[in-house]
Amino acid sequence: MTIPPGQRVEIRAGVDQKAEETVEQLVASDPSAQGLLDESVGYMAGQVSATKLPLLGGGYGLALLHDTERDTRSYLNISRFDLGAGLGTGRFRVLVIFQTREAMEKFSQGGWQTGLTAESKLGERSAAAVNSGAGFSAFIRPDTGTVVSATARLVRTSVNLDLTDTGVSELSIPNTDFEDGSKQSDDAPRIWNRKLPFLAQKVIDEGYDLPLPYGVGLTYADVDQEQLLSSLEVGINGRDRRPVDFVEFDGARSLSQSTSLKLDAWIFPFMNVFAMIGQVDGKAPVDVVVDGNGFLEDLEVNCDRPPPSPLCPLLQDNFFTLPIEASFKGNTYGIGATLAGGWKNWFVAIPLNWTYADMDGSKTDGTSFTVTPRGGYLFNLGRAGNLALFAGGNYLDSDLTVDGSYTLPGADLTFDYLIDQQNKDSWNAVLGFNWDINRNLSWSLEYNGFIGSRTAWISSLVWRY
Repeated sequence: MTIPPGQRVEIRAGVDQKAEETVEQLVASDPSAQGLLDESVGYMAGQVSATKLPLLGGGYGLALLHDTERDTRSYLNISRFDLGAGLGTGRFRVLVIFQTREAMEKFSQGGWQTGLTAESKLGERSAAAVNSGAGFSAFIRPDTGTVVSATARLVRTSVNLDLTDTGVSELSIPNTDFEDGSKQSDDAPRIWNRKLPFLAQKVIDEGYDLPLPYGVGLTYADVDQEQLLSSLEVGINGRDRRPVDFVEFDGARSLSQSTSLKLDAWIFPFMNVFAMIGQVDGKAPVDVVVDGNGFLEDLEVNCDRPPPSPLCPLLQDNFFTLPIEASFKGNTYGIGATLAGGWKNWFVAIPLNWTYADMDGSKTDGTSFTVTPRGGYLFNLGRAGNLALFAGGNYLDSDLTVDGSYTLPGADLTFDYLIDQQNKDSWNAVLGFNWDINRNLSWSLEYNGFIGSRTAWISSLVWRY
């Protein structure tokens, strides 16, 4: 569970006190531990709560990892899993003394340890277990409760990112000097132990905090926009389609709903790259007004020359409207990048995205390119995380090709058509928010509109790790 920023100072102090008490008690019960401490490079001390059933058991606790050579402190989660005989519940004191830096760094980076141990506590009587490994000695002593066990044990340690200032941000974007009550004092080892982003260690050494490097998210978008139409091609009753220029367009729009899965990674502290795959479902209604005489002329049909063509009574001296409403559904594929950074409570982000849509069962397809510069302000919500309010603009360049057919009511006349559509207005305004519930989970919602002829609602849910 995430520890709220406002509680972290108090919890650190509590872990420090438990660690000090653990060292004192275990040294008092086993004086040999003091000699090991004097020659060590550091130690891990803390308290673990555990429950043991006849065959299975487990527990969790927090521990202080004190690098005595460098005089730095970090905080670890300890999870234990037991398999073997025993019964009871209680709390245990744990002290691990490191003779080598390699052993201490292995613990500090997190990982698994295995071993055999025996513990007992009945009333005021208790017995401790001592385990040794490559470069360390571990002392485990029951503290409270009643328990008797002899088990094979699997112990996992991991850095507690809430209590240890490792450079991992509470926010979804890189930031420096953002005050949220979660900072540790100067005795924290700011070591970035992830492969991405490149140059991360140099950046956090300068005081920046970086978001967790990898993300997976779901995005939903609902878009309604006017379109500009061009390059109409029409074929009649199965004939090959051919370009026509004697038409007028009215009320051309496209309405679409899309859902996509997004995978992203910060490859540099200021640059996130992503790939998307999803589905789009929509329609593109438009009224096409056709001049029948122009159509006949384009087809080289002379209605004054016998025998008359069967098209003449349908088209000659007539204007007719094709109320086309093409439906489209298919898969979307996208790639992009986001440039972002922040200072104190202010931030700027510029996402760029290219998307291709491949429609099912037709020649309809489309591409789009968007750039959405935005800036905003961050609010710390305490236990509820951090809220970013932002405003900006959205540039969209989309090109959609729609094909289909239309049968004129009351006539044996079918038109096959192909139309190119482009969005009418390139820019609109953006207003929205991003809620970092914690450093792993965030939700965003934005509205595109206010100016121009395009409106859109876009929402995303992202998990970072």
